[in-house]
Formats: sequence, C-alpha cells, structure tokens
Amino acid sequence: MIYLLPAILSIALGVLTLKAILKDRLPGALLVFFLGSTLGLGLSGFLTFTSFILFNKLLTPFVIVCHLGALGYLGMILKKSGHLDFTGLVRSIRRQDILALCAIAALVIPMILFTRLYPYGGWDAWGFWNTKARFLFLGGTNWTGMFDPALWRVQTSYPFLLPLINVWFWSFGTSATYAVPAAMTCIIPFLTAGLLYSLLMEMTKKPWAILAPVWIFTNMFTIQLAASQYSDLLLGLFLLAAVAMFILAQTKQDNAFLILTGLFLGMMAFTKVDGTALAVLTLTAASVFTLCNTPPSTVRRQAMVFLLTAATVAATPLLVFLLAYAPANKHIFTNGLFSPDHPTSVARLTTVLIMSGQEFINLRWSGLWLVLGLMFILARPHQSLRPALRLIPTILGSYFLVCLITYTINTAYPVAWWIDSSFNRIVLALIPTVTLWAFLSHEK
Repeated sequence: MIYLLPAILSIALGVLTLKAILKDRLPGALLVFFLGSTLGLGLSGFLTFTSFILFNKLLTPFVIVCHLGALGYLGMILKKSGHLDFTGLVRSIRRQDILALCAIAALVIPMILFTRLYPYGGWDAWGFWNTKARFLFLGGTNWTGMFDPALWRVQTSYPFLLPLINVWFWSFGTSATYAVPAAMTCIIPFLTAGLLYSLLMEMTKKPWAILAPVWIFTNMFTIQLAASQYSDLLLGLFLLAAVAMFILAQTKQDNAFLILTGLFLGMMAFTKVDGTALAVLTLTAASVFTLCNTPPSTVRRQAMVFLLTAATVAATPLLVFLLAYAPANKHIFTNGLFSPDHPTSVARLTTVLIMSGQEFINLRWSGLWLVLGLMFILARPHQSLRPALRLIPTILGSYFLVCLITYTINTAYPVAWWIDSSFNRIVLALIPTVTLWAFLSHEK
C-alpha cells in the first residue's frame, strides 16, 4: 500500500501539468486521467534524475520535496489564473466512463497472473532495467558504476527512464523489492489500453472503440512481452501520447497540444536508444507537417516555437546523460560497412527483409496485424492519409527504414538471432499507434 503514495503524487503532478497547459480546454475526464498519469510517470522519472545530477546520488527527501514543490507551484499558478477548479471535469464523468475503466482494468488480470509466475521478468528486465534501477537506488555515489565498460552487455549507453520511475516508487519503501518492477508490468499496459480507448472516444465518440485495447491486450504474446518488463512498452505509451497530441493540435489548431507533443517526445527519447531515434524522426516529421499545415506564417512560427521548446526542455535529461555519463558502446554500433572482420552483405540484407516481413504474419500475434491491414484496405486512402494523420505513416516508414539499415550494417551480432530476439519488441511498441491510425482511418 505504501506504493500508492508515489502513484498518487505522479498522477496529481501529471494532471496539474496538463491543466496548466490546456487550461479550460481539457478533454474528457477519462482521457485526462490516462494522459495525466502517463505525463506524471515521465515527470517523476525526470525529477528523480535531478537528485543524481545535483548530488551524485539518490536523496529521497529531496526527490519528494521536488514533487511537493512542483505540485504547490502548479497549484498556485492555476489558482492565480482561475483554472484550479476541477468541479466541471468531475461532473462530466459518465457511467460509460466508469464501465470502460473497469473493463480496461480487467484486461490487466491476465498480466497480473502471468507476473506472479514471472516476477523478475525476462533478460532485459533483470539484465538491463532492474539492474540499472538497483545501481541507482543502492549505489549511493557509486551509481555511475552501471556505466562501466565491463558491463557492456547491459547496454551501458542506453538511457534509463524506466529504472528512474522504479526508483521513484522504491523511495517510499525500505528496499528495492521486485514488487515495483512487477507492478509496472501491469501499470504500463493499463495506461496504454486506457489511453488508446479514451483517445478513440475523444476523437470518434463511438463506444466500440473499446475493441481496440481488448484485441491487443488479450493476446498471449503481448502478455508475455509485458511480463518480461521490456522498456519498449513505455516507449510505445509515450509514442501513442505524442502522436495523438499532434493529431489534436492539427485538428483543433491549438498550440497547447504541440507543447504536450514535445514533452512526450522528450520523455520517449529517454527510454532507450530506439526511443531516441524514434523521437528524432517524429519531431522532424511533426515540424515539417506543422510548417505545411498551419495557416499564416506568424502562426507557423509560433507553433514551431511551442513544439521545439517543449521538446528541448523535455530532452534535457537525455542531453545531460549523453554529455556527462554515457560511455561509447562499440559492441552495438560496429559498422559493417567498414569492418574487415564482420562486413555486411546482400545476404544479410535479404535475411533482414524476409525475417522482418515474416514477423507481421507470425501466428503468435493471433492475426492482429492481419486485422489491422484489413482495416486499412477497407478504409478509403484519402481518409487514412488525410493531413491530420499523415504523421503516423511518415514516422512508421522512416523508423522501419532505420531499423532495416541498422540490422543490415551493424554486424556485431548474428542477424537471425538479433531480429528474432528484438524485432518483435519493436513491433510491440508500435501496435498502439498503428491501432489508433487504423481506427481513425474510418472516420471522416
């Protein structure tokens, strides 16, 4: 029960931040809850990292005071501007919202059962993320030992937002128990399912939107990957939030949603190297579409300032990590174009193309990608590629191209093993965003 307190503080921090940005333009109550919770988790991870930057160790009282100070400051700003009242938002809660919340919570039950059998997660969990979390929580001033080149197998050059979130929750207990990472196994999919549903309800007003998360999170392979505590789930959550905020910014012509887009992209960039690459691609594409789709030049400049400023602020922890802590990792970034020992080849490229293509028709997804493909076939192209949605196929196409190039020219690992052990997680992170796109493709 002690871990409910950091959860409440994170949710409050996210919701107040959301209110401070959107003011009286908040969406529905359910979307505010899931969007605020997602934002709050990222902000809590960032505030926790502040302790390591300033004091070179975890100071639990300082991190808690930072949260309380941020909540107090946001409350003061909102009260001064007359936007602290949440009465209207609470009154807008409908019976349908409560039933949907219960249904989404029920989706997590299989993950809870699976987690009890698999409490320490898979290799990435205890080898990468939970190991780094314990360095942060238990290491004192020696927490930077997790960057030792001897530990290259735990990806020392990777950003680590998920471990920081776990440390924030551990700060209210007495030890680094497995209960927190195991709980994240369920919390992150819960937020993803809830955010996907509430976004679709906000944009389509159709109750059948509940089919989207149900189809995803009743898949046994998805449950297995969730129980493995992969950081890709967190990456996928932030990507979904960022893309959705950009769509709302385009449809509502409201720059406040661009601020949220930038914040979520900065958070996604700090999840792992894949998140950094995807954040850069998404920010680049979002900037181009903002310049193309926004009317008068003065409005375009203002929109760009909002987007880029928010993204830069949210990317500050990543920049600090890269400049002050991240070691070089030659084991991951060996370039097969110049390596005399492990040169790339046409055969490797062919293997990459075949195996990556086979992933989408693999039976372990229970036909999920086939159904999504059918939805796109049945949708009219001008609807699925309308201006507000063009960001999604653009970033998906560019990201897959980057992944294919990476698998082909980075020859540190055998290509078949590498794709088999990692490409399914890349696909997993993209499912919520692709599902959002598929459903919105049937809207006028």
